[in-house]
Amino acid sequence: MISSLAPCFTGAFLWYKDGLALASEHGSSIRGSDLLDGRVTSELMSRYAATYPGGDRRALVSMWTQWHFGALVIPTTAAATLLDRNLPVELDRVGIALHHDGRTASIVLPDGGEACRLSVADRFARLFDGHIDPLIEHFAHHFGMSKRLLWTNAATVFEWTLQQAAAFDNASPVALAEGRALLESQFQGCGRRNPMQGAVQWHQRDEQAVRRRKVCCLRYLLPGMEDCGDLCPLPQEALQRTKKHEVCK
Repeated sequence: MISSLAPCFTGAFLWYKDGLALASEHGSSIRGSDLLDGRVTSELMSRYAATYPGGDRRALVSMWTQWHFGALVIPTTAAATLLDRNLPVELDRVGIALHHDGRTASIVLPDGGEACRLSVADRFARLFDGHIDPLIEHFAHHFGMSKRLLWTNAATVFEWTLQQAAAFDNASPVALAEGRALLESQFQGCGRRNPMQGAVQWHQRDEQAVRRRKVCCLRYLLPGMEDCGDLCPLPQEALQRTKKHEVCK
């Protein structure tokens, strides 16, 4: 854990305290920019595929990105909303420490960041413009993945983090409002359509609000992996038919 960020890793965020690290805490890592090299990402997916023999390739890539976004987005957003910290998380500034199976273990930062003195519109730019956007562009092109699926993966993690951060007494209303705007605005500041708009939706069921993705993450196509319950946008009947078909193959 980075000591200057320790105060934000309590409650719902405690499990994610090791998602960010300094170089002194890891003996080896790859460069963040290496994730834009097809040879590197193909090798990582091959290592990860050993965890789910026979698993659908698209589902493997989707689950790898969800794990990566968890290590990246949750602690970075917690630091921004609870500590008002601006962290250097751009792909070309970080390292990536890896688990033996190719998953991201930690995002290795060059330093612990600084107090956020940027305009509100720039608060999450390093996270989304400097890291997530180029990573999604590469994964979509190299693996033939849907950008909508990958952006939904990132948005789902981001939305959950904002929801949890809002429960903290010291959460910044300004940071939370900007985060919500990133999920709700139809267009980005540059005029491009916002790929995260509507990625996570809320529905009423039995007088309760139910959180649901707009695009399925495909995790149910991996052996031994359950679907994501109410969060999944696919009808349960379709999921059960697919699982039965996979078992009978």
